[in-house]
Amino acid sequence: MHGIYQKLARSPVSSLTALGVLLSVATVALFLVDLQSRYDDRIATAKTDAQSFATVLAEHTALTFEDVDRVLLEAAAIGKRYTEPGTANAALRQLQKSSSVIVAIGWTDASGQLIAHSYDHAPPRINISGMSHFIAQRDATDDRLFIAAPYRSAAGDKWFTAASRRLTNADGSFAGVVTAPIDQSYFLKIFRAIDLGKRGSVTLLHREGRVLARRPERTDAFEKSFMDVPFFTKYLPTSDAGALESTSPIDGESRIAGYKAVARLPLVLIVSYARGDVLAPWYHHLYTFGPLVAAIVVIIMFGTFVLVRQTNALAANTAALASTNARFDAALSNMPDGLSMFDADEKLLVSNSRYREMYDLTEEQVGPGTPLSRIVSDYKTAGTGFDPDIFAAGAKARAPHTLTLADGRVILIQRTPMKDGGWVATHRDITEKRRAEARLVSANDRLDAAIGNMSQGLCLFDAEKRLVVSNRRFQEMYRLPDELVLPGTPLARILQHYADRGEQSDLTVDQHVELMPTQLKQNYVPADGREILIQRKPLPDGGWVATHEDVTEQKRAEQLLAEKAAELEAMNIRFDAALNNMSQGLCMFDAEQKVVVSNARYGDIYNLGRGQIKPGTSLRQILEFRRQAGTSFATAPEVYLKVNVKEASEIQELADGRVVAIARHTMPGGGWLTTHEDITDRARNERRIAFLAQHDLLTGLANRALFSEKLDDAAKRLARHGITFTVLALDLDKFKNVNDTLGHPAGDQLLIEVARRLNSSLRDTDVLARFGGDEFAIIQENEKNQSEGAIKLALRIIGLIQQPFDLNGHRVSIGTSIGIAFAPEHGADAETLLKRADLALYAAKSGGRNDFRIFEPELTEAADIQKSMEGELREAIAQSELELHYQPVIDVRTRAVCGVEAFVRWHHPSRGLLAADQFLPLAEQTGLMLPLGEWILQQACVDAAAWPPHIRVAINISAAQFNKGNLFDVVLCALVESGLAPERLELEIAEASLLDKNQAAHLQTIRQLKSLGVSMVLDNCGTGYSSASYLTGFPFDKIKIDRSVAQGFASRRDCAAVVASVLALAHGLDIATAAKGVESREQFEALQAAGVDFAQGYLFGHPVPHAELDLDAVIPMAKNVA
Repeated sequence: MHGIYQKLARSPVSSLTALGVLLSVATVALFLVDLQSRYDDRIATAKTDAQSFATVLAEHTALTFEDVDRVLLEAAAIGKRYTEPGTANAALRQLQKSSSVIVAIGWTDASGQLIAHSYDHAPPRINISGMSHFIAQRDATDDRLFIAAPYRSAAGDKWFTAASRRLTNADGSFAGVVTAPIDQSYFLKIFRAIDLGKRGSVTLLHREGRVLARRPERTDAFEKSFMDVPFFTKYLPTSDAGALESTSPIDGESRIAGYKAVARLPLVLIVSYARGDVLAPWYHHLYTFGPLVAAIVVIIMFGTFVLVRQTNALAANTAALASTNARFDAALSNMPDGLSMFDADEKLLVSNSRYREMYDLTEEQVGPGTPLSRIVSDYKTAGTGFDPDIFAAGAKARAPHTLTLADGRVILIQRTPMKDGGWVATHRDITEKRRAEARLVSANDRLDAAIGNMSQGLCLFDAEKRLVVSNRRFQEMYRLPDELVLPGTPLARILQHYADRGEQSDLTVDQHVELMPTQLKQNYVPADGREILIQRKPLPDGGWVATHEDVTEQKRAEQLLAEKAAELEAMNIRFDAALNNMSQGLCMFDAEQKVVVSNARYGDIYNLGRGQIKPGTSLRQILEFRRQAGTSFATAPEVYLKVNVKEASEIQELADGRVVAIARHTMPGGGWLTTHEDITDRARNERRIAFLAQHDLLTGLANRALFSEKLDDAAKRLARHGITFTVLALDLDKFKNVNDTLGHPAGDQLLIEVARRLNSSLRDTDVLARFGGDEFAIIQENEKNQSEGAIKLALRIIGLIQQPFDLNGHRVSIGTSIGIAFAPEHGADAETLLKRADLALYAAKSGGRNDFRIFEPELTEAADIQKSMEGELREAIAQSELELHYQPVIDVRTRAVCGVEAFVRWHHPSRGLLAADQFLPLAEQTGLMLPLGEWILQQACVDAAAWPPHIRVAINISAAQFNKGNLFDVVLCALVESGLAPERLELEIAEASLLDKNQAAHLQTIRQLKSLGVSMVLDNCGTGYSSASYLTGFPFDKIKIDRSVAQGFASRRDCAAVVASVLALAHGLDIATAAKGVESREQFEALQAAGVDFAQGYLFGHPVPHAELDLDAVIPMAKNVA
């Protein structure tokens, strides 16, 4: 406070007066700023709220008129349905009751005469031809909702607006209007629900400047047009929504308003607050706090006046004291040391600035009269880091005393007593002096530590050849006693000790002493075999410093390194020989994508010379060399260098058509090792097999599997985009007659020609497939008229197929039956559509053939028949009406029977003995395949247990059994219960069973069965699903070539190609092969020559019951073959 008074004393009146005025002005300014902020907030909040209410009401109004428009459209529809006025009026009255907005509804003819209405009594106007909405609709060119400006009711007591739509005749001419008057009372109910203060308002305006509804109501407002007010001339033309401040042209009230135009309608909502209502809280704040602020200003000015008078009195006393102190302070401030003076009561009399700086004390802490105890207490509170009691004792000690502060400074305190019992103390900072002394000691210590911890021996001799200094390593290296490494020891004495110990030398000690300073580098080998490297450096004073390093281990390491290098060179020669004899190309790249090593095969694959793949060549350069050599990839080099090199494996097609498989293995250093294999032939075979997996072998058309995929895709497009499609199921009429009379080759030729004709009748977007035999199917998609398009296609196909075919000089006429199912009318999923197309196909065949039939619900009776047969099959399984027949399997090499295959037969009560293809599809569809399959497995194992031990039994496993997940348990139980050895059981799996998402589970099941000893067989190979991926991915023991492929092997090139591909894959994977359906000696001989291992077919025997199976009778027949 004293300091402040001193500053004010220089200009007391002006400073304090200015301060008082400043505080007063600041108080008033803050109040005015707050007042303006509150005013702006009230106005901004009112605009935001008004605009928000206007937006909500505009959206509600839009929805209201959407409902009105819906009623108008329904009224127009009623006019088309009811021509009798009474019926029409009743319908309109019922429709009017569904809307809370519309007062009435009706329609007129082209002259404006009211034809029908919803009034319970006579309408107020019979003709409305002069009203604005009738005129507007009459003159309009299109039919859209029109909202008229307000008009008085016929009675003149109310105001209405009218919504209307145009009625047109069939030729597009004007036929009248359908109109609905709307009362403003509906809107007033909504407007009254909004709290806008005492004088707030909501107005619904027509864009023609007319008021349709207003709260509070002003009847005179409906008669006026407000098109010339600023809202319509300034605000609405620039924006469909906003806020404004203006005086209302309706009631003259100053208002804050928000507005919003109604979307797609000529209407605008304005919501406004009265300005006085909005600012009422603001005025209350002004009148409450304004007087209070004025009172505060008066108090500030009065206090300023009092303070100025006190300051003037203090200034006079301070001036006299300041003159005396100034001289004394000048002397103290220029001392280099700190100074403090205490009286006998240990109170500070005086101190200088150096003293305060030295101990980081403020003037307040060391003011005159401050007790020593308080200064000590301030030290303790500030945490200076030293004991305050020691500080106090040092301050009073007579002898010089040092004090170490927390920041490391050292202070020397010297005390001189005064006569009155006090004392004067000087304080000198001796920190730098102490630090210099410490640095010298530290440097000496570091030098000693460095010399003592050197890995080399070190010694320093003076010009008199006496030892000056040496380290411990020097003493240890030469095993010298302590007395010989003392400073001052002559070099001759050290060398003599070494000679006395038996170290041999060609020179005497004296000669060594003379020669040693001149030998700057010396390799010395003591008697113990060590090798010591000595390096000497002369000093200016005639002495020298020498280092002694034991390099024995280093020399051994260098020798070992040379031996390893020779060994590595030999290994590299062998490594190069191994690399260049690999069947695969190999190339190693470092982290910078540069070649480390490569073999000759790598260059051969890509037609590159050794100079183009030498170490250091970058991968980018190799890609350019390959482009020039015509062996580049289709992938762009930039993409390949960034993306492909990160792939663990890939298959690339070269520009010359070859296919290369590449495998990469990353290395710890960031590079990678690649192997490259030319798999052109294998890839070609896989592509061929992959094509056959989805296409019919005979016609090249899509098979059932591919057709199902296309059908699923069409169903997805239907679900996502609503694209309709049609499924047509086709079956050839009289095809069996062609096979029976002209033979299978003619039948095959006929199927090929039918496929060609069907293709010619279809668009590119249509899908054609052959399901087998004489069954075809078509997907027709995205027809504008689905039914008409399908019928035209069916008639076109029937016309094409019934035209005669020329089969090797034989003219043949056949027909076709077609079943049609529409999606989504007859179903949306593939299974349902195929089933219903088949039902329609059966109906077409039953109706006389060579015709088409569209699916009808009545055709589901066929499904009832299927259900009946399902019940019979279920009962047959329970009543043991099923039995197994067995067909022998022949070892082609030995021509001996080695096993049998089990076939199930059904003794139907009314239909006799049924083959498997007559009821197994039903069993698969109905879920009966699981119990049936378990029975077949158990019964076959029981029957086989009674046969000779070398006879195996083969059993077909269905997809349902695979998917159940318990196949391993079922097989294990059957083997245990029957006592059959697992090695005698073969389980046959069709490729179709593997085409699902559970391949990993299937693989695990197959491996479990194989570990048990059961053999696994891939059945029906070559019929459309099989590929190399199944043979390499699943551990099969045998492949069975399908009957149709095996029978055509000797006569058809395509069948021969399939058999050759399957045999090549099987032999390469060490898998046995078997052929089904061998019926002639020629077929057997051809298959035997091709390398098939096993065969079965009618040539060796038909399937017979267990009781009729005679294995001995089969053997002579098999041996006579070939």
